[in-house]
Amino acid sequence: MSLNEKDSELLVQLSRNGKASQRELARETGAALGTVNAHIKQLEKNKVIKGYFADIDPEKVGFNLTAIINLRIKKGTLMDVQSSIAEHSRVFGVYDVTGEWDSLILARFKNREEMDNFIKTTLSQEYIERTSTSLVLNTVKEEPRVLF
Repeated sequence: MSLNEKDSELLVQLSRNGKASQRELARETGAALGTVNAHIKQLEKNKVIKGYFADIDPEKVGFNLTAIINLRIKKGTLMDVQSSIAEHSRVFGVYDVTGEWDSLILARFKNREEMDNFIKTTLSQEYIERTSTSLVLNTVKEEPRVLF
């Protein structure tokens, strides 16, 4: 789907305030309410807008450990292994990557015990050949929004 100017304007406004009502969006973009409604429905239908959620500070709700985990996965099993890992509630990112590793996993944990359990269970799958885990010491920038 290619975005037109009105779609882009609406996405900019929604990235600033995901709770904005359609009336507010119409006012901010200068579009008619019906136009805003139609564009939003089309953006949702085409999965450009995948959902709406609160931007919650993980540390303030007890998730004090963020891990970046590199995986080397046996050839021919990548998609199955990644799908399995993606199901875990502590995982918030699973990526195919280039270079020395096959996949990169981002996960948040409440404590070392929780992380240790994840590593010993989820990451001990038969087809995971090697892992390397780094702990985040400080988050300088983390931006979940797509900025235009």
